[in-house]
Amino acid sequence: MKHLEARAALLRVKECDLRMDCLLQCDTSIDRGLHVGGAFSSLTAMTALYYSGLAAFNVTCPTDTEQDLFVLSKGHAVAALAAVYADLGYISRSDLYHSRGYGAAVKGHPGPVLPGVPVATGPLGHGISICCGYAMRRMELGRGNVYCMVGDGELQEGSCWEGAALAADRGLRNLCVLVDQNNGQSDDTKKLVVRMDDAAEKFAGFGFRVLHADSNEMESVLLALETFTTVPSDRPTAIICHTRKGHGGQSAITGLHKASMSEDAVRLEMNWQQLQRAQLVQNLNRFDAAVIDNMAAALHFAVERSTDGMISDCRRLQMQPLVQRAQPRDKQLRYAKQALPGLKPEERYATYGVVKEAMRVFASDARLYTVDSDLANASGLYDGASVTNRAHAVNVGIAECNMMCVAEAFASEGANVFTSTFSPFFDQRALRRIAVSYQERQEAIDAGSWLSEGHNLDITFLATSANLETAVNGATHMGNDDMSLAYTIAGLKVIDVGCPQMLQSVLKWIAEGNRGLVYLRTMKTPVRPIYAPDFCFQYATAYCVMDDPAPAVILVSSGHGVYEALEAGALLQKAGVPVRVIDMPSIDEAVCRSLAESNVPVLFAEQNNGALFAEFSKLAFLRHWQVHTDKIYTVNTASPDGQLRFIQSGTYAQLTQAFGLNAAALAERAAVLVKQ
Repeated sequence: MKHLEARAALLRVKECDLRMDCLLQCDTSIDRGLHVGGAFSSLTAMTALYYSGLAAFNVTCPTDTEQDLFVLSKGHAVAALAAVYADLGYISRSDLYHSRGYGAAVKGHPGPVLPGVPVATGPLGHGISICCGYAMRRMELGRGNVYCMVGDGELQEGSCWEGAALAADRGLRNLCVLVDQNNGQSDDTKKLVVRMDDAAEKFAGFGFRVLHADSNEMESVLLALETFTTVPSDRPTAIICHTRKGHGGQSAITGLHKASMSEDAVRLEMNWQQLQRAQLVQNLNRFDAAVIDNMAAALHFAVERSTDGMISDCRRLQMQPLVQRAQPRDKQLRYAKQALPGLKPEERYATYGVVKEAMRVFASDARLYTVDSDLANASGLYDGASVTNRAHAVNVGIAECNMMCVAEAFASEGANVFTSTFSPFFDQRALRRIAVSYQERQEAIDAGSWLSEGHNLDITFLATSANLETAVNGATHMGNDDMSLAYTIAGLKVIDVGCPQMLQSVLKWIAEGNRGLVYLRTMKTPVRPIYAPDFCFQYATAYCVMDDPAPAVILVSSGHGVYEALEAGALLQKAGVPVRVIDMPSIDEAVCRSLAESNVPVLFAEQNNGALFAEFSKLAFLRHWQVHTDKIYTVNTASPDGQLRFIQSGTYAQLTQAFGLNAAALAERAAVLVKQ
């Protein structure tokens, strides 16, 4: 790099400014708190990345897919990122004030409410996997590098190595992982609880090109970044940035993981930083004046000189926010609707076949991606999409967290993504973090900030073998509890589908775009369609699949339970009992209210722990409905006294009989309710 020493000298001045902006955030934050150790140690590498000219970032349009991309996986260092973003014009300098409080621009960890931040981070271990998705996308486009900063303590998270294995396997040569090796973590700031001083050997063992940088010296980091950008490799790169927690700070408190700093402590540290900065500015006089002036302008510095030509100050220019709102995205998939196969009412169809054919057709639109984790043989995603667009059909192997994070990266770039595994196998920690990303992106859209319509995440979590469908595989594989968990994730649309015709219609509904996060539970067992070929699915809508104008009992179910309820209804009708059967794939509030106020017995029959009944009960309480509690009943896989439980192995017939969920048992229970 030409004039390396001069550039490094100027960047050290910039680093000093950024460190003081971290202290400013601490001084004005709601709790006077700062994750100071990791923020300070990460600043050298972050300064080198954003200001050296080796990486290209589009501040005006952060959604530009032609730029490089950075993910701060060690989200505790958000103060350092916010300082950089305020200096570059992503946000206003005033946004640094009053951080961490409710309504503040800068939160305790980064997320898309902050312009330019693509995903929410903070739960450690997800950044490398997310960046694998970004790197795959940019390799496909033929442009752009992807940078991910992780902490050495973070590498104790196993999910980091899921991402590392995938990156090496796919030869993601445009991915650079910056390891902030500060040798400390929350519980022990002097050393790691589980040693990671062999991080270089670990990354090399996973197939990375490994570079080392002394992160206490700006020149060393610049040289490592230059090697990544200019020396070709067929492997991803890890740069081990050797430093210490709180690097660049003078007082002992800056070496802590998180500190609440008193006003005096902040002033003392700020004064020291100003003294250090003054010395660094004087050192600039060692270099050619024209070189310094040219570089300084690019770093938003105004160089001031005394009458003898010596630099007296390198004044920082205050940047105004430069980010412009992104143009709306059209998220609707374009495909030949007539190419979707018609489903015959007399034939049986399994989820795999319906999904496979839909993906084959949808994949004609390049905005479709599918991501599996070794269970593509259950989902139909890969086998369908790969027929039409193999590059967009991804299988990451047995790594569900990795799968979900890769899917999030594709979705944040504008893709409509389907990702799948068995219903109990989705990683709840990753799912919750992705839901936070979704909420924060929506907040940015609603506020008219940097994102606009079509810039939220479209991810369908295809949960296969839901309810009792895994049968003899045992409790760890049985999906009788996942639906209840899914309802606790904010912003997640839960749909429980039994009929293959409804499934095809749901897939078409998702293809229209802007459906957000969808948790789609599906069956394994081949069944005949319940609905007509012209059926059109609507979210938050229940469907009456057997009706009597004056029912003596109402059966409510979803998924495979609808088939048992229909058969039970036929048995009741044969016995002279008028019955209504309702399929509720998603919560229909209007129908729930009519059930609450019904004068006839209502039986919720669910092949899970009673998720529909729980949501119905919650609505009834919150809306203050006049519920006929003596007429509302439930039968599900929970214990008779309502205790949630897991279900052990058994055939479908054995399990439905054991829990009173087969047609004969439901008909008998309903008949008793009518008599009562």
